[in-house]
Amino acid sequence: MDTSFIAVGLLNALTPYNMFFIVLGTAIGIVVGALPGLSATMALALLLPITFGLPPETGLSMLAALYLSAMYGGSIAAIILRTPGTPAAAATVLDGFPMGARGEAGRALGISLSASLVGGLMSGVALLTIAPFLGKLVLMFGPVELFAIAVLGITMIGTLSKGSPIKGLFSGALGLLLAMVGMDSTTGSARFTFENINLYSGISYTVALIGMFSLPQAIALAEQAGTAPPPANKLGDRVLPSLREFTKLIPNIFRSGIIGIVTGIIPGSGGETASWFAYNEAKRWAKDKSQFGKGDPAGIASAESANNAVVGGALVPTIALGIPGSSTTAVLLGGLMVHGILPGPTLLTEHGEITYTLIWAVILANIPLFIIGLGLTRVCILVTRIPKIVVAASIAVLGIVGSLAINNNMFDVWLMLGFGLLGYIFERASIPTAPMVIGLVLGMLLDSSLAQSLLIGYDSWNVFLTSPIAVTLLAIAAFSILQATPLFRWLRRKPVKAA
Repeated sequence: MDTSFIAVGLLNALTPYNMFFIVLGTAIGIVVGALPGLSATMALALLLPITFGLPPETGLSMLAALYLSAMYGGSIAAIILRTPGTPAAAATVLDGFPMGARGEAGRALGISLSASLVGGLMSGVALLTIAPFLGKLVLMFGPVELFAIAVLGITMIGTLSKGSPIKGLFSGALGLLLAMVGMDSTTGSARFTFENINLYSGISYTVALIGMFSLPQAIALAEQAGTAPPPANKLGDRVLPSLREFTKLIPNIFRSGIIGIVTGIIPGSGGETASWFAYNEAKRWAKDKSQFGKGDPAGIASAESANNAVVGGALVPTIALGIPGSSTTAVLLGGLMVHGILPGPTLLTEHGEITYTLIWAVILANIPLFIIGLGLTRVCILVTRIPKIVVAASIAVLGIVGSLAINNNMFDVWLMLGFGLLGYIFERASIPTAPMVIGLVLGMLLDSSLAQSLLIGYDSWNVFLTSPIAVTLLAIAAFSILQATPLFRWLRRKPVKAA
């Protein structure tokens, strides 16, 4: 690691010109993240042509700041409107909205902002200090290891199922089934498309998330129209968590940040995967698991720390190997190549000045993120005072516009409405939606990695025993399933009863 590049990169990032664009990217990212359907990837793709006329380090720094801040922005709509602004904020809905519904929207947003700040700083420091070393880790993950990761993620279905486990398993299985819609990644054959060309590319889980989370809430608010609005925090109330509460959340935030960094390093993973992993671990380590899903601060902190920490992790393979860690970093990769910079192992040496300016931008963007986010949080609290029928109409309009903006295809709007109806039926039948979201997110990864692994192993399932990483992850998944069984719970409680 060349320390001279680190110093030069810091000085470049701190110039007023570059800092202006970092702040601008941060502000745009928060707004984009708060609008359902307008993902960070879409915003980066739209703003990429604007950076062509800027110096490479300036344009890329603005895009990196936008990426980081959009992750936090998604929690605003998730907490206030029960509509995740980005797919990575889906896990935040589970505890963020219940907390906001009982009049603690400001506190929930403050916890989200604080956790996002710590997670973002952790990812930036990791990117700065160990990027050259972590880049080698990416080469150890092939289809076999990715399949094991997908299996481990799917075991969260049992953990996140409240009430009847049968309903949770049904929801997760339906999510996996819907993830199979589209062209088979290995054979190219169409599956469950019913000869509809719009389904050949599969079901966008962003469209599904908007429908499953936003429309049921809009319908519920419309049904409650005319009733008194829920209590809302005043502008003078404390928004940031107290030192005692923040200290209590620190272990959870740091653990979730590490999960986010590691998940981000693995190509194909993203903020949505990391946030569900972190949420699951937070619930696993919690002393009182019954509060999760009812407004537990640990649920918000874990999801938000993880999805912000993903940013630095996803940039590691992008910078070190030229392999995009996510769809958003793929756009950043295109930005590098447009400026004549070829990503790869030599990026940190041949273009060290530009690269370390980008890395420092990820770290420094957390400062305007915190300041702008804190000011915007106080304004967002006022949303809870708006009449319910107005909020319901706004959610429906944002959902329709967001779904249409993803692919500029009216079919996505109808698909979103269909998922909204399904989500409403799920709520009426007390069927959890979180397992279905996990199935949608991890289904395609599970399908493609399984097919590739069996091709590598010549159709032998023993291929999953040849990788120590895969064996370890599958063993953890098996233990996770085992500890959820009634027999394991009985064995664990029996000594306590005897005592």
